[in-house]
Amino acid sequence: MASRRQFLAGGSAAILAGAAPRQAWSKTAFDVVVIGAGLAGLNAARLCEAAGQSVLVLEAEDRVGGRLHTLDELPGAPDAGGIQIGAGYTRLHAIAADLGVSLSSDSGAGAGRVQTPGNLYWIDGQRGSAQDLLDARNNPLADTHLDVEPAALLRKFAHAFPRLERIHEWMTAQSVQDISVAVALRKAGASAEALRLIEANFNGNDLASMSQLHLARSFAIFRSQAGPISTIARGSQRLPESMASALAGDIRLGTQVRALRETADGVDVHLEDKMIRARHVICTIPFAALRHLPIEAQLPPAMARMIAQLPYTRASFAFLEASEPFWRDDPFPDTLWTDDPLLGRVFVLGDDPAMLKLWTTGSGADQLDRLPPDIAERAIIERFEKARPSASGKLKVARFYSWQKSAHARGIYHHIGTGMARELAAASQWRGQRLHFAGEHLAVANSGMEGALESGEHIAVQVLKTA
Repeated sequence: MASRRQFLAGGSAAILAGAAPRQAWSKTAFDVVVIGAGLAGLNAARLCEAAGQSVLVLEAEDRVGGRLHTLDELPGAPDAGGIQIGAGYTRLHAIAADLGVSLSSDSGAGAGRVQTPGNLYWIDGQRGSAQDLLDARNNPLADTHLDVEPAALLRKFAHAFPRLERIHEWMTAQSVQDISVAVALRKAGASAEALRLIEANFNGNDLASMSQLHLARSFAIFRSQAGPISTIARGSQRLPESMASALAGDIRLGTQVRALRETADGVDVHLEDKMIRARHVICTIPFAALRHLPIEAQLPPAMARMIAQLPYTRASFAFLEASEPFWRDDPFPDTLWTDDPLLGRVFVLGDDPAMLKLWTTGSGADQLDRLPPDIAERAIIERFEKARPSASGKLKVARFYSWQKSAHARGIYHHIGTGMARELAAASQWRGQRLHFAGEHLAVANSGMEGALESGEHIAVQVLKTA
């Protein structure tokens, strides 16, 4: 997406066309500069603009959307970022309706399509259905958890995690509850093999670095938002594109912020070749990327530590193009679930075009990223064909995509690190004087897309109180 307007050239600060500088801050170019054109930044921008503020949005990528990224150049335009929209995503539903963005009920488990039930398992080089695994002769869990298939193991032990009756209770939980998922699972009776299989496709980097409170919060959110799941028609990126198009102010794409300096009456935003001054700055950069940006400001210890240490899940994908929908020619479910770190899970995206999405996280994502693309492609296809022989000779890799290799993301989404809940809660509640932070990582009551919108809204309200 090309920039709709070019930023006004010249000088160390620029004046928004048609707006006279206010005497109280005569050196300020904008009321609000928003850094990051993802959902949090765009929502903050639209709310500030609606209240009469002059707003500039700066985005380091050459597109809007942040971690909503539709790969329009691939067959079927699959999504590399956020996909699912919960029934309780009230802000997202309202914005989509306001902008005329259509939602779809075609909502697969993380892959954007309705899957056939169950999984085809490939574990320790053995292929089988869930029932095959539950047969005691083939069950890799031996005598410990004979009644549970691998993909359901985490849910089995979740009953032992703290139950949050209200979502925000994660913020005040006792420190004794802020233990790792690994420790919590062992306390709940998970065997070493159960731990290995849970971690094989864990939605995080590893079981040791995530707090059990992160999962407890996720479970509380899911319980509060029971209902149908949807997706954004024609790709998730269509929503931020529509939000950006509705803004009257400038959006400057491909613009890297080099440093931030907060003063008593504003914030200096240093770019490659100039400096912009704003009365307020709302920074929505993921902390995993923000920690590499010099910031001169008085930040509370909790915020400083979260910027420096909040963990983000490493996730890498391979989008596979098939010559035909071979999954219709064998008796297995669509989804392949493996303990192979290079394969992770493989979802069917659709039959026409015939596309699949390989999703691996943590150490598996690291392994995939380290391999040269041609070697990675051969390894993936060879291993997949062993796991699912009906794919033989029918696959090629159309695209690799790694979120942690993106300098402007460095991970797909945050999670509460072990022992970090109280400090993340403090960071989520902190409101700066001139420099403010927002993003899904600072949401209190929601996660994912709705969390990003929530955080952007809360910060915009704070900024407007002092406007």
